[in-house]
Amino acid sequence: MRLGVFGGSFNPPHIAHLIVAEFIRDRYDLERIIWIPASTPPHKQDEDMPAPHHRLAMVQAAVAGNPAFDVSDIELRRGGVSFTLDTLEDLRRGFGEISQLFLIIGSDSYEELGDWHRPESILKLADLLVYPRGASPILQQKRFPATLVEAPLITVSGTNIRRRVREGRSTRYLVSESVGRYIEAHGLYRGEENSESH
Repeated sequence: MRLGVFGGSFNPPHIAHLIVAEFIRDRYDLERIIWIPASTPPHKQDEDMPAPHHRLAMVQAAVAGNPAFDVSDIELRRGGVSFTLDTLEDLRRGFGEISQLFLIIGSDSYEELGDWHRPESILKLADLLVYPRGASPILQQKRFPATLVEAPLITVSGTNIRRRVREGRSTRYLVSESVGRYIEAHGLYRGEENSESH
């Protein structure tokens, strides 16, 4: 099985995530892509985030209807800071039939890969597929072998979406309708229900 691994804070999951994931699945003949919301992303611990179960539910809502997309709560169940290496090792143990793992990351994350937890070990477990993101330089540093994906560059960001929600502005077509309804129903990004206790 050729399995894609797509992790992130997904705060919230938006159309650029969906488009990139489907483009990569099709381009690299991946049988499935597993979306994995991070419990506590190591590089985003200061970012305002809803409780993990909200982000998990939003990802589930976003990918519903695509049979090639699965959602895993593996990092949420593990808790604490989410290290990609631990997740890949768990996936290897849990999916004995995997022939090849592909880790899908943005070009901004690739440029920071040297700061990740044991990046060389990550590369022993998975091939890197790097998609362009924002104004980040594309594979400027070549320390880690990776394949540059010529995916559409869509400049949609979670930061902008969260700001629009706080300002009471429309997020239509930036997130799926189901994610938009979830954000509204739970008062996310408005300071109404962003705590772990909810």
